[in-house]
This record gives sequence, C-alpha cells and structure tokens, in this order.
Amino acid sequence: MAITFRYKTVTRSNGQKVRSPLIPVVLVGKESIPTAALLDSGADVSALSKDFAEIIGLDLSGKREKCEGIGGVAECVLTTAGIIIEKGHERYQFRIPVEVIFDDTDWGVSMLLGRAGFFDKFIISFNESEEKVSLKRVTKNN
Repeated sequence: MAITFRYKTVTRSNGQKVRSPLIPVVLVGKESIPTAALLDSGADVSALSKDFAEIIGLDLSGKREKCEGIGGVAECVLTTAGIIIEKGHERYQFRIPVEVIFDDTDWGVSMLLGRAGFFDKFIISFNESEEKVSLKRVTKNN
C-alpha cells in the first residue's frame, strides 16, 4: 500500500517560497524528534544539520570530510540515523546513512532525504501537477 503526502511550502534562504515534497519523519538517535524531510532525488546521501544531529544524539566522532552539494562545499561527518515514517496504518522504521553538515547555512528544511538507504526501499512517485508524493514500500522476493 502506498502512503501519500501533500507538498509543503518551504522558504528558501533568498526568501522565495516554493512548494516542495516534504514528508513528516521522526529522526532517531539516542533521542528522537519529529521533523519534516525534503525528498531530494538529486542527493546521493541524506543530509542533516549539526544542530539536529546533536539534539538526537548522533555519533559525530567520525573523521570530518568535505561534502559537496548544490549549496557548495561544507565540512561533514558521515554517520547513520534511524528514521520512522508513518501515516495511518503504515509504519516504516530503518537506519540510513547521513552526512551531518557543520555549517550555519539555512536550508529552509531540517533534513534532506537522499537516495542511499532510502530511495531503494520505496517506489517513489512525484506528482508535480497535484503537488503530491507517494511512497510504496518495496517488497523483495527471496
């Protein structure tokens, strides 16, 4: 069964308001926090701000590296986070790799959900004309 979410309005750093495919998630580390995550098919890996990573108690002791994205180059640490997505009777929980970004850039959202560890778990349909995104859990036959 697929779950569908309506696009939400996001204010970009330049003040422009755009409708985007944000979905409600719960981020899980030592603590958990509900937030909205932007589905980003152009991102190889999910990204999270340092502030949110610290709030949920993610391990940030890994080696700092340079990460590149549409916003440029930033310092980051690769770690993992738990994620919960639920709506109605559907509930999905798993861990994903995340790049924790160490800069003060305002993305307009708290998290970007990239392809690695997320997009392979769902058939994702973006319906721009109706401003909806649907997630259908992939079931693997072994």
